[in-house]
Amino acid sequence: MADWQTLSTETVYETPWIKVRRDEVLNHTGKQLTYSVVETLHPSVFIIAINKDGNVLMQRNFRYPIGNYVWDLPAGHADAEDKDLLTAAKRELLEETGLASNDWTSLGYFYQATGIAKLPLEIFLARDVYSVSDERDELEDITKQQYVSFDAIDKWIQEGKIDTTATIAALYLARTHKDKEKKA
Repeated sequence: MADWQTLSTETVYETPWIKVRRDEVLNHTGKQLTYSVVETLHPSVFIIAINKDGNVLMQRNFRYPIGNYVWDLPAGHADAEDKDLLTAAKRELLEETGLASNDWTSLGYFYQATGIAKLPLEIFLARDVYSVSDERDELEDITKQQYVSFDAIDKWIQEGKIDTTATIAALYLARTHKDKEKKA
């Protein structure tokens, strides 16, 4: 940890999904600080689901922590029994959308909110998605799903219609991946 030193750590809250801990640390200058850290116990997965026309599935979800609906990607947490994050991504895509794909690519492993949290996520690209089920996870508050072109996504981001950092990062990675494939 560079020149940082953890003096003590205490779990102040824990569920099967998250843990909140309080750490007493000495920073790189020797100053003592208290860090409150939120961490997920299982990484998240974000899925860029692309149909045969090259458009991305966006969905409007209610996000309780911010008390608002957002345009988002299919996403969720891995479960303890998932053998890998691709398994979790396939399950989440099916549960939220009824879709599947035979063409998956990992676009990378990242962290969110690194100043206050340890929230790892892996972003997956699922190409040529197709419908396999009409069933949806009833606990999700997804009010709308629609396929959107990358050009329209750029406009939505500029207009503030898409305003969550992990979604924007995932879409950016998908766009740059698509651009690299065009050049190859």
